Amino acid sequence: MRVTFGTNMIMFDIYEDENTFYYLQNLSEKNFSKKIGQKNKIIIFKSDNEETQRRYFLKLVTKIFKRKNKNSDEELLKKILNSYDKSIKLNLIKPNQLQKQITFEIFTNKDNILIFKSDTKCRLLMTYIKNSFKDHLVRYRLKNETLTIFPNSLETLSLLDELIEKKEILGWYVKFKINKDEISKLREYYKKKEARKRSYRLVYGFLREYYALLECKEHDPFEKVRQNYLQLVKKYHPDRVCGQSSIVVSAYTEKFQQIQNAYKTIKDFYKECAAA
Repeated sequence: MRVTFGTNMIMFDIYEDENTFYYLQNLSEKNFSKKIGQKNKIIIFKSDNEETQRRYFLKLVTKIFKRKNKNSDEELLKKILNSYDKSIKLNLIKPNQLQKQITFEIFTNKDNILIFKSDTKCRLLMTYIKNSFKDHLVRYRLKNETLTIFPNSLETLSLLDELIEKKEILGWYVKFKINKDEISKLREYYKKKEARKRSYRLVYGFLREYYALLECKEHDPFEKVRQNYLQLVKKYHPDRVCGQSSIVVSAYTEKFQQIQNAYKTIKDFYKECAAA
């Protein structure tokens, strides 16, 4: 048995030992919800509510590894046990096993959406790629073998970088053909977008007092801000206390002006954000 450590995955190659492989495959079927596999491959994806099962599973695999590799380094065994936060891949290697090949073309469209298109139908590989982009909206179109991924930050590009570094996935030799200019433009787009977000967060801090005056939170939509503004100017309009003491009229007038100023400032900020 051979073990390999990746950034987000620990991989075990089991050589010519079907009994061990199918035993572990059976355990994975019973204990893990997020997994994909075929006859000679299994990938168990990380799930936060299955940490206990993952620890026990890796403890068992470590014992098997130690038995098959009698001169195993103790540090290596500890590293295996501590890999419970990674995806786990099991690979049964048979003698004279031929490796299949597949090519993925990766490009973007005018809306900065990532598109994977393969030259061979393989739903299992498409599922693997889909699971590689956690917390993303992903659409798989079986008819034309394309996978559409909607980026949400620079993290999308980091996950893409990790994926294209792989040469072998689920027993396939994978070749990624990438339009580097398009990916570079996409990366620059998200760098600028995240820089704008950082600057906006600073501005939100300065505007916090104005949002409080309008009884809103910093990230409320503008429609909510406007709705609260209309209710508050009606509530604190000086005409409502016409005829009362000058102190009351003065207090209402001051509050009314503060609300007007807060709304104008926030309105101008939203216009600037929309134009950016």
